[in-house]
Amino acid sequence: MSAPHLHPKRKSVDRLPISVGSGFVALDMLLVGHERVNANEQYAGGSCGNVLSILSHLDWESYPVARLGTDRLAKRVLADFAESGVNTEFVFRAPTGVTPVVVVRLAERRDGSIQPRFEWKHPKSGDWLPRYRPFPKTKAEEVAPQLPDAGVFYFDRAEKSALVMAEKMRERGAVVFFEPSSCKDDSLFTDCLAVSDIVKYSKDRISEPPRNPVSRSPRLEIQTLGKDGLRYRLKAGNHPGQWKTMTAFTVDSLVDSTGCGDWCSAGVINKLCRDGREKFLERDDSEIAAALRYGLALAAINCQYQGARGPMYHLSRDKFLAKVDTLLELA
Repeated sequence: MSAPHLHPKRKSVDRLPISVGSGFVALDMLLVGHERVNANEQYAGGSCGNVLSILSHLDWESYPVARLGTDRLAKRVLADFAESGVNTEFVFRAPTGVTPVVVVRLAERRDGSIQPRFEWKHPKSGDWLPRYRPFPKTKAEEVAPQLPDAGVFYFDRAEKSALVMAEKMRERGAVVFFEPSSCKDDSLFTDCLAVSDIVKYSKDRISEPPRNPVSRSPRLEIQTLGKDGLRYRLKAGNHPGQWKTMTAFTVDSLVDSTGCGDWCSAGVINKLCRDGREKFLERDDSEIAAALRYGLALAAINCQYQGARGPMYHLSRDKFLAKVDTLLELA
């Protein structure tokens, strides 16, 4: 895959919004076709890796926190981060670390549709690929004081290390954005919900997170519905408010839906979290609805390209944002 269209360097007097994130950072291997065994493209992926890379493309300073291996897989992830303008100061490499790999296969189904399929074995050898391991809690306690002040802290796994960083970053004024891919009705998940200002999850994976009296409701809860868009609710007092539904944009030339949720998350963050938690809590219903619509627009454009972050490799930021503006105006 060709290098992303990087934004021109800004003058030092310009202060960019800052995002910090922890969770799933991986190497994505894109394979096109049922029989393909060699990757067409390789790039940094995982929910956390994608969201922070997209934010960098949207002119944020992005700092993922992760521990990878010392192998060539990690080298490829770091190279792609660098091409995307992501700051890798807190991406550590260690012999005991692991660089997860995800095979994303695009192939036509019997009905003619193209649906991404995720595979966890090497397409040529059949061996199991490296799987994700949580960032160590002790390392998180060491790193947390060194992290920059940020507008948002994003995490996608209910882990002790992520909770340590989320609590610290929230105290320092960051919006905490939690995007779990699975749900456990346990104290750790409850604690992660309790510290979060925004919680976003897919209906396909989580029908609804557990409600626990100990866990206060997030300010904004988003449930994605795939091609049907999303629904959301804002906290009313100390309880979740009423659900509101927002339809997705129509995509005439669907190529690949991989990563659309990550683009939606990045879009919401870009509109709501630039100025930190205090400002976010002042956002009214219309601002939040506009941010969600913007996120859906980013996701719709991503569907027109292969890979989880295809637009980054084919469009400059200005051209991409022009497409977003056009889509929003026509809606």
